[in-house]
Amino acid sequence: MWTLEELVGRVTLIYGVAGSGKTNLCLWTMSRGPGVGLYIGTEGAVPLDLLSRYGLTEGERLFVKEVFSVEDLAVELLDMYVCGLLNRFSGVCVDSINAHYRYEATWRADAGRLMNTALALLSQLASLYGSYVLLTAQVREEEGEELPSGYELLEFWSDAIVRITRSGSRRIIEWLKPDSYRGRRAVFTIGERGVEFE
Repeated sequence: MWTLEELVGRVTLIYGVAGSGKTNLCLWTMSRGPGVGLYIGTEGAVPLDLLSRYGLTEGERLFVKEVFSVEDLAVELLDMYVCGLLNRFSGVCVDSINAHYRYEATWRADAGRLMNTALALLSQLASLYGSYVLLTAQVREEEGEELPSGYELLEFWSDAIVRITRSGSRRIIEWLKPDSYRGRRAVFTIGERGVEFE
């Protein structure tokens, strides 16, 4: 099963193809967490319909940011860290952590350093303050990718890694890291009310 208690104090990487349910799983998780969450979108407009589906538009449940490059992500996190704002979040989701990196790494020499900076800050948030950090990463089915771009960096900074695959309407979560969880599975569907585990 997928439980919030097992995510606290950890950085968890969730990867899969587009439409596999990564964003829904993250928002469902954040809706069950205490305190205020931080959602960082990297792929355009924030999914307001999904935020509403999970009750995250009510009150001060969720702080939403949008970033437009790897540098933007690193700078936003660093600013929040320096200002003492980052540790006020009980949970953080970066959706999708590698969206800009996949392209910028081909022409920007410091893309890896910037990604490492962002991941180090998120790792510190999880370990020092007991927050949970969820990172989604997309694999490109049409390009035959089996692992997300930047996987080596993501694997280094992630305490747990899960892959989501689809089988009809069912979504299957499979744990790849840590070794003690390897092979563990959970199944969910996404309906009008959102994520429902079997």
